[in-house]
Amino acid sequence: MRATDKLQGFLRVFEIPDFVIPWIDRFYEEIEIDLVMRLANRPLTRKEINRAFLSRFKLDPSDANSDLTTRAYRKGIINLRDDNRFEPADFHARFDKWAMFEGWKDIPDEIRNQLNTWEFAHYERQHADQITKLRKGQSREQSLIYPEYILLHEAEALLDCVRHIYLMPCNCRSMMQACTQSIYTCLRFENDRDVGWEISKSRAKEIIHLANKKGLMQSGEVRIVGDDVIDGAICNCCADCCFPHKLAEDHNAQFLWPLSRYVARHLKDSCTACGRCVRRCPFQAFTLEKPRQGPKIRKNTIQFNKDLCRGCGVCSTGCPEEAIEMTVIECKQSLINEILKNNRPSVFDPKPRTTHLDH
Repeated sequence: MRATDKLQGFLRVFEIPDFVIPWIDRFYEEIEIDLVMRLANRPLTRKEINRAFLSRFKLDPSDANSDLTTRAYRKGIINLRDDNRFEPADFHARFDKWAMFEGWKDIPDEIRNQLNTWEFAHYERQHADQITKLRKGQSREQSLIYPEYILLHEAEALLDCVRHIYLMPCNCRSMMQACTQSIYTCLRFENDRDVGWEISKSRAKEIIHLANKKGLMQSGEVRIVGDDVIDGAICNCCADCCFPHKLAEDHNAQFLWPLSRYVARHLKDSCTACGRCVRRCPFQAFTLEKPRQGPKIRKNTIQFNKDLCRGCGVCSTGCPEEAIEMTVIECKQSLINEILKNNRPSVFDPKPRTTHLDH
C-alpha cells in the first residue's frame, strides 16, 4: 500500500476533519497510524497488538514505551471493547486527550478555533436529546450525565460520597484557552484510560475551595452506574470556556444546562455595596448603581436581577458581609439532590448557610 493510500484510509477510519490533515503528524505517529489501520480490519487483543508491532519495529520489550497498546489507549487513539479487544477510537477521543495532556505547540490559532468549533458541534449533537427532555419536564436517565450547579459545601459532600478522585486538566479550558484560569481543576471519579493523578479527598477539597475563591463555578456532572456507583466529575467552570455554558447560551437553555437548583437572595440591609458580587457573578445578575449628582449625598447600591441568576453561588461565597443567601428552588430532575440525601443526609442542608471565603 502506498503511503498516500494508507493516509487516506486512516483519515476515513478516524473521520479526520479536512482542515486538520496538514497537521496530522502533530496528533499521530506513523506507528499509531499503522495500528489504527490494522485494527480497522479486525479488533485485536493487547497481546496480539504488541507481538505484531514489537516484531515489526524491533522495539525493546524492557522499555515501558514499547507497550504500544497502553500508549495508544491512554492517548485516546484506540478503544477497549467488552471482549477485551481493541478497536479504533474516533478523532474526538484523540483530540480530547491531546488538548489536555499534549498541548497546542505550533498549531495556529485559526486551526485551533476550527477544531474547537468542530468539537463543540459534536458536543451539541451529543446532548440535544437530553436538553429536549429537560424542556419537556421529562425524567432523566440516571445512567447519563446532566450537569448541575452545586454549592461549595455540596461539592465537598459529593467528594465524600465517591471512591476515587482523579485530578485532570479541564478539557474545555485546555481546548478553548479563552481565559487565564488554571486548567488543573477537573475532579473525575473514574480513570479508565489511566491518565491524570489520583488525589486524596482533602486535596480535592482544597482544589474546589481555591477554584471557588477565584470565581469558578462548581458543577456536578454525575451519573449512577453498576451497583449504585457514582461516576462522573466535579467541574470548576468559567463562563468563557466551558462547553455547558456555551451550549446554554446557544440553545436558550440557561437554567437547564447546567440545571439550576438555587437562586440567590440579596439581603439589602446587610449589603455595603462593595461590588464583589458584581465582579464575581458570571451572568451579570448583580450591578453596581452609583448615585446621581445632586444636593443630597447618596451611597452606591447593588441591584440584583433574579431572572439572570442561575444559582451557582459564587456571589454568596465572595460576600464579606454575608448579604447573599442561596435559596432552594424545585428541581425534580436533579440527581445531585438524590445522591446527597441518600449518601450523606447530615450534610444536605435544604437551607444552606452562606459559606464565606476570605479574599
